[in-house]
Amino acid sequence: MSFRLRIFLTLLTSTAISLSAAVAQTLSLKPFKDDLFGYPATLSSGDNGAYTVLDYREMRDINQRDEVPEKRVHAQYTEPGVRKVQQDLMLKTDAGDVRHVAVGKTEGAAIIVLYLHGQGGSRKQGVDDFTFGGNFNRIKNLMAENGGLYLSPDFPDFGDKGAAQVSALIDHYAETSPSAKIFVACGSMGGMLC
Repeated sequence: MSFRLRIFLTLLTSTAISLSAAVAQTLSLKPFKDDLFGYPATLSSGDNGAYTVLDYREMRDINQRDEVPEKRVHAQYTEPGVRKVQQDLMLKTDAGDVRHVAVGKTEGAAIIVLYLHGQGGSRKQGVDDFTFGGNFNRIKNLMAENGGLYLSPDFPDFGDKGAAQVSALIDHYAETSPSAKIFVACGSMGGMLC
């Protein structure tokens, strides 16, 4: 597996766990396949759990879940019914049109998770139910089942224009869900926008 992909998976896994820890302080999430996605002990933590380092192991946390390595997760790790609340949308902003996929409540969400893909990715990567060990499917289900919103946008670059579009997208959904906690998860080069 490439170095970039490993970094992406580490960030995504860490975000899911950090999200669980941070939200637990103010919002309780209903579990989703927690027995299958259980993670080992925390290696270190700071800022009252807002920053957490976990013992990530590619073989255990991704590859063992895959029926076809890096292509198809075993069925028990996913619940594709969440697609019923998934929409492919376009938001017109002053920074340009932002195509994005939204899963869950687009208004009045209790929590918002935004995934920013890396180079060569797209909004579709962040909603692929069957790759990356089922992690995207899990986040989608966690948000949908807990009154939240999961967003996966396209953006034109990792510079000022991309940052402006991502910012406009966040601003829009922050307005439609003013009490929502917002978490941004960045894959690989998407980290330049975080």
